[in-house]
Parts: sequence; C-alpha cells; structure tokens
Amino acid sequence: METVFLVLVLLIAVVGGNVLGKHCPRIPQPFFLIGLGLLFAFFPLYHGFQFSPDVFTFAIIAPLMYNESENVSRYWVGRGIVNIFSLAIVLVVLTVLVVGMGVHWLFPIFPLSLAFALCAVVTPTDASAVSAIAPESEEYRVPQTILQNESLFNDASGIVAFDLAIATYVSGKFAVGTALLDFGKEFLGGLLLGALLGLAIAWVRQLLIRWGDNSPLVLVTIELVTPFVLYYVADRVGFSGILAVVAAGLVQGGEREHLRMTSSRMQMVSANVWEVINGIPSSLVFVLLGISLPRVFQAVWQNEQVLWWQLTLAGIFIYSLKFVMRLVWSRYFVWMHAPSKHRWSDSWLMALSGANGTITLALAFSLPLLIKGQPFALRGSLIFTATVVILLSLLVPTFALPHLLKAGPTETESIMAWHHRMRLAAIEDLEGQTTHPSERQIVIDALLQQFQWQQAPRRRQQRAVFRQADQVEEQAVKALHEDGKITEQAWSHYRRFLKYSRFTVDQRWWKNLILRVWFGVHMGQMYHDIQKAQDTFMTSPLVMEQIYWQRWFEKHGEDIRPIEAVGNQAASAKLAAVKTVENRTAVDVVQRYYNERCRQLNAAEVDPAIVYQLFLAAFHTEYELVQAKLASGEMSTVVADDLQEQIIYDEMSYLQNRAAFLA
Repeated sequence: METVFLVLVLLIAVVGGNVLGKHCPRIPQPFFLIGLGLLFAFFPLYHGFQFSPDVFTFAIIAPLMYNESENVSRYWVGRGIVNIFSLAIVLVVLTVLVVGMGVHWLFPIFPLSLAFALCAVVTPTDASAVSAIAPESEEYRVPQTILQNESLFNDASGIVAFDLAIATYVSGKFAVGTALLDFGKEFLGGLLLGALLGLAIAWVRQLLIRWGDNSPLVLVTIELVTPFVLYYVADRVGFSGILAVVAAGLVQGGEREHLRMTSSRMQMVSANVWEVINGIPSSLVFVLLGISLPRVFQAVWQNEQVLWWQLTLAGIFIYSLKFVMRLVWSRYFVWMHAPSKHRWSDSWLMALSGANGTITLALAFSLPLLIKGQPFALRGSLIFTATVVILLSLLVPTFALPHLLKAGPTETESIMAWHHRMRLAAIEDLEGQTTHPSERQIVIDALLQQFQWQQAPRRRQQRAVFRQADQVEEQAVKALHEDGKITEQAWSHYRRFLKYSRFTVDQRWWKNLILRVWFGVHMGQMYHDIQKAQDTFMTSPLVMEQIYWQRWFEKHGEDIRPIEAVGNQAASAKLAAVKTVENRTAVDVVQRYYNERCRQLNAAEVDPAIVYQLFLAAFHTEYELVQAKLASGEMSTVVADDLQEQIIYDEMSYLQNRAAFLA
C-alpha cells in the first residue's frame, strides 16, 4: 500500500512539472521535475526510496525506445542512413573511446572500463529536450530532422556500449577485438531478432484486422506488451534487448504507414495511449533524480577518494570534449541533403542540440547497486558526474540557441499564436452571418470558451467587469420603472433577480451549493412537489436561475423577458465598450453568461441540425486558414500538423458531447 502511494505522489510531481514547463517554456522542463523531486526528497516517506536498476531498463527504457522508433519517419531514416551511421555509431564509439580515455587519464579514480561506461551514459541525445527553447526556424529544419533520426539510433548504440563497459568492469577483462566483436554481435543480433519478431507480430495484427478483430482493446494491448516481450526474449538469447525493441518499432511503424486510414479509430487510441505512457517515464526519471540527489551528494561527500569538485570538473571536461568532437564531426562528416548558406551555424546547432535527457538519466540509474556481492562504491560518483553533464547540456543551449538562431518565438509559442488566430478567424466568420442568431451564438460561445480555458481570467478582473455591466443593466431597468413602463412590483422583483444573478455568476463551489439548496427549496414550495425540489437541486444554478425567475414573474402576472432584453442590451453594450486586449478573456466570460441567460429565459428554439452545420462551418474556416497560410509559406508544416490535429480533436469532442451544447 505504501509503495502504491509513493508512486502516486511521483505521478503528481510529473503532472506538476509538466504544467510548470508549459507555462514557462523558456526554462527546460526537466529543471521543474528535478526541483519537485528534490522537494520530495525531504519527505520522510521518500527516505531510502530507490528503484531497482533492472526496472529502469526493462520498464522505462524499453517502451520509450519502442515508441520513439515506431514514430520516426522511415522516409528520412532511409535518406539519412549515412548520417545515422556516422553520428549514431561511428561518433558514439569514438566519443566513448576518446573521451573515456581522457577521463581515465585526468581522473584516475575512474577505471578505464568505468570511464567508458560513463561516456556511454552521456552519448544518447534527446532532440526534444531543447525543442521548447529553440526558436522556430524553417532554415534549420534539415539539421533538426537529422538530430531526431540520430537520437533514436545513438540511444541504442550508447546502451550497447554501456552494457559492454559494465560487463568488462565486472569481469575485469578487456580486449579491443573481443569488445568490438561483442558489440557487433549484440548490435546486429538485436536488430535481426527484433525485425523478425516485429514482422511476426505485425502479421498477427494484420490478420486480426482482416478478421474484423481490430478493436483498440485487442490491438493496442498487443502493441503495449510488444516491447517488454521483445526485450525479454532478446536479452535471454544474449542479444541487445534495446536494439530488438528499436527494430520492432521500425517494423510496427511501417505497418502503421501501410494501414493509412484503415482502423483509424484504433490508431487514434494507440497514439493517445502511447502519448501518456511515453510522457510519464520520460518525466518520472527526472523526478527520481531530484529525489536521489541528496543521497547521491551524501555518497559523494563521504567518498574520501574523490571530492565533489573533482567530479564536477570531470563532468565539465566530458561535456566540453564531447561538444568539440560533435561540432567538428557535424561540420565535416555529416551530409546536409541540400546546400546550406550557414554550414557552421548548422554544425553549432547540431552540437548544442546534442542534449542529454531521459535515456542518459535512465542509464545512470541502471548502474548496478552491487558488484560481486559488494556495494558499488563509485555508483554515486558516476550518477553525480552524469548529472553535471545533463545539466550543462540543458543549460548551455538555453542561452546559446536563441542567439544562434536569431531569437524569435519558440515553436511552442508560435503554435499557440496560430491557435489564437485560427479560432478568431472562425469566430469572425460566424459573426459576419445574420441568420440563426441563437444557434450562431452557441457556436461562438463554445469557441470563445477555448480562449477562456487557455487563458483563465483573473477573478478580481472578472468581478470588476461584471460589476460594470451589472450597474448599467440596473440603471437601464430603473429607467423603465421611472418612465412608467414597468410596475413597482416588477422593478422590485427584477432587483431581487439581479441580486441572485450577482451570486450565480461568481460560480464558486460554496455559492453553487447554496443556490442549489435555495432554488430546490423554493421550486419545491412553488409546485408542492418533493421530486421537483430534488430535480432542481441536481440542475446547474446557471440554468435553474432563469427557470425559477421566469416562473416567479409569471406567478405574479408579469413577464421578465422584455425587461431582461433591455437590461441585456445595455450590459452587452457596456461590455463591448470596456473590452480591451488585457481584459478580453474576462469580458468574454461575462458576455457568455449574459448570452446564456437570455437564451434560457426566452427558451429560444434551437435547431440541433443548424448548430451542427455551424460547427462544421467553423471547423472548415479553421482548415481553410491553415491551408492558405501553409500555401503562402507563412506557416511551417510542423505548426500546420499541430493545428490540423487540434481541429480534429475539437471535431471529435463536439461529436461526443453534442447534447451538452444544447443544454
């Protein structure tokens, strides 16, 4: 029970780190995750908390590598096979050998085999680790694509080199010829076995699709267990389990391209499931690093053979030498597919973007706890040094990349800006129509609500805006009373209506509860029906308010609708007058309340078919904007992909919740 609770708290930290990273895109997300983990490290529950090293390789690295290889572009892998071999195999091996020997020479505390292991740990690159801080630039799309393809295969090369180095340290024997032979055996054997088993599993999946057994429960479950089964089988026969997983992922990705629009629902569910599964371990390892840091620092502090500042220097040396090798190699041994006017800038981008991320950290944690039955004394020192390299690889690009690429909006910021423009285009198109006002307003309010969820207004600002509209409405209705157009009784009742409206619009949970009870009691008394009171309590106050007051006015021989129409018109005019860029979201929230109030009071007949058509028209407008901007070159294909995906999700959300828009 305690272990389950510990894991649940870790997941909360993962969510918190991702939320913070989303709102502070200029700071690499791993820093937030490490910080939250460091905070948890001081909780008594996490004292001595530690995952088994085997768990990291089997349960975290294997599914991550499988998903990464499944989603890589086979077209670019085919075109860039020379670069992949150059960067992901040759450069990895040279880095391990050259940097490893340099570490052993300068810091003899590390045996040669462990120096190789340490360098193998920091060779995997994470192309996505710096994507949030790199300004969007179509000029550098080719080197960024090369980085993504390299990231997959150098992960595998680094893992194989790491396994061989650790095996050498444990056995105490090292021969270059034997090591290279073992490397080739694990590398090629893992790829071959993974490809064959991947083809077999793909054949089974295709057979199930032909038989009609293509439900997400069946096919996605098979896909989820594939990396674990493959890793286990390959490891048992002496091949690289990680490379087997990578090869199978490439085969499965090819099967997905072959399916195209076949079993599209299954493919959508699979993508969503893997997004969650991939995101959790990727973030979890950084949280665990934060939790482990105090224990790592303690182990380093108590180690009299090497001091913490020496390990820090070792990390700086590894990062610097690795960076220089990567810079030179990217300049002279990488084919850019097309002539480039900024060849050295491409190389600097590739060198800086060789950040270390999830796989590096997972490898560091997979260092054995025991060597020949004794505690692994240098484990903490190795993790500490790897952490220094990881932090440097994230910090340096944070400051250097924006200057290198002529600082502008990041890809994330650019996508958010286009999301805003896309929805505004749909709203403006709907506002230009004159027919079906009730249905049109429902769709406009739904689109405006997307802005409100993304940029929630400050409660104080929202109250201030509502107060201005409310005062204008009260003055307009008061003028009706003073002009003798409504009775004293109607004016008194409407003031009570406004009083409760001020309470309703705040939408706090405790006010919501009080209103439910109040309306429930009074509706029960009005109709002398306990069931009516119960139904009222279960109805939203935003809806019930209009129903109650309409019944109340009718009971006294009055009609609230023409009075509310005057007040609503005055309030809407005031909202339009005070609307600015700073308070736009708050004004939209308040305006949506007035629109809904008016619709509920007038019980306007809404045609679901018209609402459906207007939603389709709004989505069509968004599609047209994306198509036009992509054709004109104002929008990159990466941004267009994201926007089109968002439109599809919006369409699916509407189809699944159509009734909610008519309530």
